Amino acid sequence: MQEEAARAQAKVGRDGREIGMDRRDMLDLVQLDRRTDRILPNGYCLLPPTRSCDKGNACHGCDHFATDRTFLPDIQRQLAETQSLVAARQTRHTERYGEPMSGAKVWLEQRNAEIRSMQLEITALAVQSADSTDVVRGAGVLGRTSYQDATDSSDSRGASRS
Repeated sequence: MQEEAARAQAKVGRDGREIGMDRRDMLDLVQLDRRTDRILPNGYCLLPPTRSCDKGNACHGCDHFATDRTFLPDIQRQLAETQSLVAARQTRHTERYGEPMSGAKVWLEQRNAEIRSMQLEITALAVQSADSTDVVRGAGVLGRTSYQDATDSSDSRGASRS
């Protein structure tokens, strides 16, 4: 009886042969096909299909961003490139204005938040075994500026410092 049910649920290709793929994997492929805008170069956007995002490339600090160990080299490369960009911009700013760029500059604040988020993602992925296929979701959320502001003004229990 169970064997008949499994055969009834089998996926068959155009040529009539059974597709040798797990049903769950097939469902994932069908879902991804409808949501190709959610596949990123360094992970996946898990934002529900009915919602849209206007944040551009601010994925690292988003709780809908998921990634796995296969993207670790990409995130490490992006981190190095972002750090290099920040260093170059800070050098140019110092040359032009004679003083370092203030951490209160919106551009620098946003790049530093990206850097913190990528570092958190790398840490979360690096502790996984090399053959792990586990997906890490929202690992960089705590790198966002709003979390940093809360951390700076409160102790570990959330109580405000005086």
